[in-house]
Amino acid sequence: MSGTNPDYPLYSISEIAKRTYQLALVAAAIGLLIFGYYCLLGVYLTAVMVAFFCCGIGFILYLSYKRVLKNTKLPLVLFISLSLIVFAANEGYATGQYLFYFPLIISIPIIVENHKTYVKKLILYFGISATGFIICILIGKFHQPWEPLTADNQNQLFFTNVISSIIATVLFAYINISLDRKYLTELLDQKNRTITSRTQFLSTMGHELRTPLNGIIGAINLLKKEPSLFEQQEYFEILKYCSNHMLHQVNDILDFNKIEAGKLEIHPVEVNLKQLILNSTIPFANVFDEKNIELRVEIDPQLDTFVMADDVRLIQIMNNLLSNAGKFTSRGYIKLAANVISKDKEFFVAKFVVEDTGAGIAESDRERIFDSFGQVYSENTRKFTGSGLGLTICLQILKLMNSKLELKSEKGIGSTFSFNLKFEYTDQQSLAADKSHYKEKVDLNGINILLVEDNQINMIIAKKILIDFKADCTKAFNGQEALDILETNTNFQLILMDLEMPVMDGYTAVKEMRKRWPEIPVLAFTATLMDLEMLANLKNIGFEDCILKPFQPLNLLAQIKKYAAPPIQKLDLLTETEN
Repeated sequence: MSGTNPDYPLYSISEIAKRTYQLALVAAAIGLLIFGYYCLLGVYLTAVMVAFFCCGIGFILYLSYKRVLKNTKLPLVLFISLSLIVFAANEGYATGQYLFYFPLIISIPIIVENHKTYVKKLILYFGISATGFIICILIGKFHQPWEPLTADNQNQLFFTNVISSIIATVLFAYINISLDRKYLTELLDQKNRTITSRTQFLSTMGHELRTPLNGIIGAINLLKKEPSLFEQQEYFEILKYCSNHMLHQVNDILDFNKIEAGKLEIHPVEVNLKQLILNSTIPFANVFDEKNIELRVEIDPQLDTFVMADDVRLIQIMNNLLSNAGKFTSRGYIKLAANVISKDKEFFVAKFVVEDTGAGIAESDRERIFDSFGQVYSENTRKFTGSGLGLTICLQILKLMNSKLELKSEKGIGSTFSFNLKFEYTDQQSLAADKSHYKEKVDLNGINILLVEDNQINMIIAKKILIDFKADCTKAFNGQEALDILETNTNFQLILMDLEMPVMDGYTAVKEMRKRWPEIPVLAFTATLMDLEMLANLKNIGFEDCILKPFQPLNLLAQIKKYAAPPIQKLDLLTETEN
């Protein structure tokens, strides 16, 4: 029925036209009931007028249905107001026709569409109703009724009008509440569909962008290791900076998408906190040195301990803060400090501070810098690039860690960002014991790896890096090829397998591998957007873990050693025993 009013398109989920139509039908239905009751009372002239009232509403709706009337709201408000005035002139004041103005006034906000003309139409409709109400009262009280009624009839009609106006008000409210609930449900569904579609789109685009970036970054890492002229090394540095910057932007957008979809998660692992903090500063040492900015790192000795922490997210926070400081600092220093501020036997709280002597932030802009895609611009800062998502992502990650980001800044002096985090100690003795019995190898000598990758560039890059680490590498370009190889040779300590491949994808292949060769660990080797839910799904179908592309060679080495460690460990222990 929502299409009865051409003012509103059929797809309007607010269904204003439908509300108007239903309210008018309710008014007509109540009028018909009153008509029958008036006939029983013998008040025939009033009964005829009520019948005319019902027919008038029906006629307006019919004209709307036939698209003769472009707007039913104004004619309905005018017709009902005029009808009540005529009823007052016919019956007088005592029967209480003015009571029907209350459901009319209540319905006005319901039938007015919410756009730029909302206030104007609201004033117009309320003005018509208020004017009609006053005229109705005055005519009913001072005008001689057309149909003189007995005192009993007046009482009966007044009682009928009271009950009818209450019923109309209740029905109008019910219609509005039910349609509002439907409207809100549809809005939420639309929002969820939009987020889901955008998540899928960004996930796909993230995969498509990260895959070539993996080739670019991998090729740069390999070329930098080869002998070259000084000028070439400079070009490699430019390429590496640009590719890493692009990867950072892609990751920021994907993380922001996770935040909006409610899928950003914290995954604590066992790490040395001091080493983690030092690692976060490594990418910035040369960059700050080239800008003649001093990088100061002050770490409390008590942080040289193993804790449970999400190393990826914690480094991401510090990297975003250091990167942000580097953008807006052209002189002086940038300092990363971490100190223990309280502790007990199981937990301790550390305070992290990133301080700079950069441009600083005016008090009026401090809230704006935390907005998504927001940056504070001036003539001196337009040269700075970025998505404007770094601080927003920091805020959301810290929120998941039950912390918050605090800012102190003064324009022209510098800025200080700080946050506190609570950490749980781990069993350091067992870690020390493990280290004493295991000599860490610096290569993959003796490790046979089956590399399953359909992208030729990624295959070349990965194989070259694995060979440089002295691993033996066998190639397969899809899941079916990998299964065929395993049919004749199962001497592999590890399988690296892409997820999206032609002929047979990684999801299908790993299930078959788990059934037939469960002793060989399989790592997902993918550029797909990953979260804990997806990682859990991968582990459920047979993957041990995943390596995300683009990857750094040392990270690849660490992951391979983690899952291909048993044969190496046995060899080392044997060597130690013999010695």
